[in-house]
Amino acid sequence: MKQQNIQIDPNNTTAITCDECGSDKFRPIFFLRKVSRFITGEADDRIIPIDTLACLKCDHVNDSMNATKNLDNNQNKTKQNG
Repeated sequence: MKQQNIQIDPNNTTAITCDECGSDKFRPIFFLRKVSRFITGEADDRIIPIDTLACLKCDHVNDSMNATKNLDNNQNKTKQNG
């Protein structure tokens, strides 16, 4: 496969800032999710890391970067309705 070189001018981009403190510096973090062995069919439960970014200044994770936010909301609704 041939790789394309794409030149992106930083002046044509939009800065992402922390929704809490406004900082534009982030660090990588991981959310850990456990998957039941009954779902995976394996002998043991599995731990799945989901990577995202947290604000370097205040540790906040913007909703747009939080891949687990909808997962947690769906689990809470299921528990309330169950």
